[in-house]
Amino acid sequence: MAPSPDQLREIFNLYDEELDGKIDGTQIGAVARAAGLKITNAQVNKAAGEEYKRVGQKRLPFEEFLPIYEQLKGEKAQGGQADFVEGLKVYDKEECGKILGAEIRHALMALGERLSKDEVDEIMKGVEDSEGMVVYDQFVKKVLAGPFPDE
Repeated sequence: MAPSPDQLREIFNLYDEELDGKIDGTQIGAVARAAGLKITNAQVNKAAGEEYKRVGQKRLPFEEFLPIYEQLKGEKAQGGQADFVEGLKVYDKEECGKILGAEIRHALMALGERLSKDEVDEIMKGVEDSEGMVVYDQFVKKVLAGPFPDE
């Protein structure tokens, strides 16, 4: 469910570190994701433009953020549960529903929009069994639920 305009402004204001009613242009993606959008960095760059790529280069008020947010809201969602599970099946040589956690770690740090080791460690917390294997269907559900699944 999309946030109301007041809720969206409140989320925006959480990222206003200088308390001047503006956010740094590099935070556009973070604010949009905090508002519930599931978007890629490429989608953010396309919607926001080049002037928002470097910290401190440009700050924008809520009124300038809103059309960018609306454009991002209209973007097609990137993959769902079935798509991600299908992608991980490539690593399931024995077709048992499990893959090595090391293979997931490698994919997250080396492919697509790469994550840092710390980010991967956070995502992988509690998903590997005693043999280092991951039930990838459950792993995908956990990741798609986000950091606060009970909210």
